Amino acid sequence: MAVDIPNYRIIEKLGVGANSRIFRARCMRTGQDYAVKIVKIVKPEDAGFVEFLKSEHAIGSAVNHPAVRKVFELRLMRQRLRVRGAILFMEYVNGIPMSDKEFRSDLDEVLRLFGEAAKGLRAMHLAGFVHADLKPNNILVTAEGALKLIDLGQSARSFEAKSRVQGTINYMAPEQVKRQTLDARTDVFGLGATMHMVLTGKPIATGMNQTVSMHSQGLIGKRVSELRQTVLHRLPTCVSRMIDDCCAQEPQDRIADMSAVLERIDMARTILARPGAGETPSSRDNAGPINESVNPSDQQQPVPGKSASKKDGQEL
Repeated sequence: MAVDIPNYRIIEKLGVGANSRIFRARCMRTGQDYAVKIVKIVKPEDAGFVEFLKSEHAIGSAVNHPAVRKVFELRLMRQRLRVRGAILFMEYVNGIPMSDKEFRSDLDEVLRLFGEAAKGLRAMHLAGFVHADLKPNNILVTAEGALKLIDLGQSARSFEAKSRVQGTINYMAPEQVKRQTLDARTDVFGLGATMHMVLTGKPIATGMNQTVSMHSQGLIGKRVSELRQTVLHRLPTCVSRMIDDCCAQEPQDRIADMSAVLERIDMARTILARPGAGETPSSRDNAGPINESVNPSDQQQPVPGKSASKKDGQEL
């Protein structure tokens, strides 16, 4: 489909999805760059994608925090009084996702970044929403060390249940697949699972991702204790326990909210900054900077070349 946005020049394509594309576009009047997501209605069932864009705009407009990508404007494309598509204008972030092989940092810096993510999520929760799709591909890091949470397309109101299962298998809390009520603890699970992937290079072990059956939805989020221990023991105890507490199967057994997650992250950084305080850094910590990427099965396939995984990390 041709891309023509009045008063904007398309700089590059950032990614594609089932029925959407995302571009970097420059306003010809101001010179400001934006990330624009475009959805077009080709057949009747495509109308649902426009509704997702409307939801992303509403939620993004209600959250104002430096760690959450800003959402500016939604334009509906009409033809003969009918909606034929939509364009969502968002903040352009010149960064790479944590899933990118070029993302490299030491343990303390990674913990600092996750602390920034927790602050952004706390702002979302205070505004009455949950992200519900946390994963390395949806966390961008700039060269200056700033962090941005992106992709609010699957976000939802707190204390409500979704009508259908949405999310990425390796990061979904059990209540998501059971279509139960979502709240801040749903994102606590997702953030913990994301920390596990970034710090170990492996998805957190659950009954779902240890089986070849993609129909075993009841196993999503169900922890496999004997498998998780073989990976988590390689991390400092304060970090492995934090991840474990984030990813408890039952919401009431998890760390309660993002403020509590922040306290645990700050505590871990303090402990690790004091050699001989009882924490033994793993061999992985001594081996050098973290450089892990997400398994292709954990996310949608990126666009070859200048793809979302390189530029914007946007799942569409």
